[in-house]
Parts: sequence; C-alpha cells; structure tokens
Amino acid sequence: MKTRDRILWVLAGVAFLVGSVGLVQRMLTGHVEAAYGSYVPWGLWVGIYTMLVGMSAGAFFLVSVILGFRIERLAGVVRPALLVAVATFGGGMLAVWLDLGHPFLAWRLYLATGFTSMMGWMAWFYAAYAVVLAIVAWLVIWRGRTSASPAVQRLGVLGALLAIVFGGSEGALFGVVGARDFWHSGLTPILFLVEGALSGIALVTFVGLLFGLVTEQVTRILGRVVLGALLAAIVVEFAELSIGIYASIPAYASSVELVLRGPYWWAFWIIHALFGVAVPLALLVFAPGRRIAIASATALIAATALSTKLNLVIAALAVPEIEELRGAYTGPGLRWDYFPTLMEWLVALWILAVVAIVVLIGHWVLSRRPAGTHAS
Repeated sequence: MKTRDRILWVLAGVAFLVGSVGLVQRMLTGHVEAAYGSYVPWGLWVGIYTMLVGMSAGAFFLVSVILGFRIERLAGVVRPALLVAVATFGGGMLAVWLDLGHPFLAWRLYLATGFTSMMGWMAWFYAAYAVVLAIVAWLVIWRGRTSASPAVQRLGVLGALLAIVFGGSEGALFGVVGARDFWHSGLTPILFLVEGALSGIALVTFVGLLFGLVTEQVTRILGRVVLGALLAAIVVEFAELSIGIYASIPAYASSVELVLRGPYWWAFWIIHALFGVAVPLALLVFAPGRRIAIASATALIAATALSTKLNLVIAALAVPEIEELRGAYTGPGLRWDYFPTLMEWLVALWILAVVAIVVLIGHWVLSRRPAGTHAS
C-alpha cells in the first residue's frame, strides 16, 4: 500500500472513530442534543443529505453520458465516477435516515406512498436510481463491461435521464413549498441540478487525480467541464438571488438578508463565494490544464458544496411566516436561530468518514481488478 493510501486510511479511520461518539449519542438520546426544533426542523444533516445526493447524481450523470454516447476518451473516468456515485448516494441516504424521527419506520413510506406528495415521489425515485446505479456498477466494475456493450450503452442513456429527473426532483421537493418564499421558485430544481453536476464532477475529478486514475488529456477535458458547470452555477445562482431581491418579497428578502448579512455571513461570502467560486474560477481560467490547479479547484468546490445547501435550507426556515410569531411562544425548541451542536457535527463527520472509507475500499478493489476484467 502506498504512503498516500495509508495516510488517507488513517485520516478516514480517525474521523470514523471520533464521529462514532456523536452517532452513539444520536442513537441513545434521539434528537434531544440537536440544535434544531419546532421552527427550524431541518439542520446540518439535511444539508449533508442534499449535498451528497446531488454529488451522486452529478457523478452518475457523467458516467451515463460517457457510456450512453460512447465517449472513449473519457472511458477511464467511468469506474472512479461510479465509485463516487455509489459512496455519496449511500452517505446521503444515511444522513437523511439519521435525521428521521423514527428511522426504523422509513420502510412505511413505500407501503403508504401519497403520490400527490413530492416526498412520496422522491422515495420511489431514490429506489429507481439505486437499482439502475447498482446494475451499472455491477456490469462495469464487476463484469468489466464497457460502452461497447449494447446493454451498458442503453443503461447509460436511461441513467442520464434518470439522473436529471432524480437531481431535479430533489430541488422540486423544496421548490414546491409555497409557504417558504426562499425555496418557492421554478429555478430551485435547476439550481439543484447544476450544483449537483458541478460538485459531483468536481469530486470525481479530484478523486481521479488523487489516485492517479486520469491522464493529462482527460484532466484537461474534465477541467473544462468543471469550469463550464461552475459558470452555469454562477449564472443560475445570480438569477435566483437578483430576481428575488428585485421583487422585494418580504419573506424572501429577509432570507437573503440572513444569508448575506446575518450572523453566519461568512458561510456565503468566505466559504462559498471566495473559496467555492472565486478561487476555483481563477485556477481553472488562469491555469488551465495544470493538474495541481485542477486538483485544487475541484477539491475546493467539493469541500465547500455544503455551504450552499445550508444557506438554502436554514435561511428559509429561520424566517417566520408571521413576524409576530417570534415573540408569541418561547421555550426549548422554539427558537429561530440555529447552529449545529457538537453531536450534530460528530455525526456529520461520521457520515463523511463512511463515504471516504467506501471510496478507499472501492479504490483498493479496483486497483486489483484492471478495467476490462470479466468475472467468471
């Protein structure tokens, strides 16, 4: 095992063990130790869930396009991208499962689905996505099939369509909530799609560079793809914020004010705008084709992706539908401000450690199973 891999295993293992403390707390005390409550019922774990699921959809969309359209130059990206898609989807499902009040009753959602509910549709989209992802991963990784296989090519086309529906419907889950002006927009599903594609392809690129799985030519192509997705994300986010600010809808304006000038303004301006947009944009524009620049840019994009989701989720919930509600009732759980507790951060660390360990195990398996190897 290489020194790099040993270091990564140690870091992931330590994160897993430290995060397990929070997991034990979560299992023993439920949601008592969490900072969210009746007014702000979603917090850090929902942000991680939306981030990881979006990354999975973005990574799988890249796989599907390569397979469906037989882009041979990028064939070497397929297996690491599938690995990222599987790991992040599993992590996202783990995050939302731990966020549920009664996680062991989640199966009932499939037996009593309300098909007028976007959340009901999402449950079945998750199931369909998981099935197609598992089949493609089995065919490509275990059976060694390539885009030359008609079955794989057809699944690639189907997967691309499913990734779009899957990623967009996740945004629609928020966009259809008319009571929250900050979410209620036709651009919300588009924003989720673009951000998922950006963060997912960025993570695939970084993983490929980290483990030396992509060539110089592929690195340059992926760098241009990430740059295009970043520019698209900038345009969509600017359109969403600028139109909302210009319309001056009180609840929307209050949420924007909270994001841009509230107690956690640094999450938008420093983590997102500076390290998630400006620095990667400069690296990709002024140092195109350089591996270190592309690796740094994609690492920053993937690492800061959580800030956009938290800004979206928390900013909408932390603004009351009726301003007088702030002083109407007070007490534990009846607060409009939110910042994750230590337990929440530890559980989040554990989830991300699980994702990292799955990627490391997958890399170990793939390194011993060259592309094109067929199982007996």
